[in-house]
Amino acid sequence: MDQNERTANLRADRSVIERAAARLRSEAIRAGYAGLRHQHIAFALALILDELARHLTDLDRAVRWQTVQSCRLLLDEQPDTVE
Repeated sequence: MDQNERTANLRADRSVIERAAARLRSEAIRAGYAGLRHQHIAFALALILDELARHLTDLDRAVRWQTVQSCRLLLDEQPDTVE
């Protein structure tokens, strides 16, 4: 894999993670308006995803892959079937 392809893959993975964090925040805000409690849990998870996205290049390959797959599921996107 050349450097351009690696950079493109990192950007794509970061985008998935950031969109998942944004969805968690959005859903938590909606839930708050509906009177539901415990939105702080969604915000906490969103913060963790923010940090993972920020340090994506430093993550273990398996941790990165699992994070992206979990975020794809959260976004109702098709996860990869192989690492």
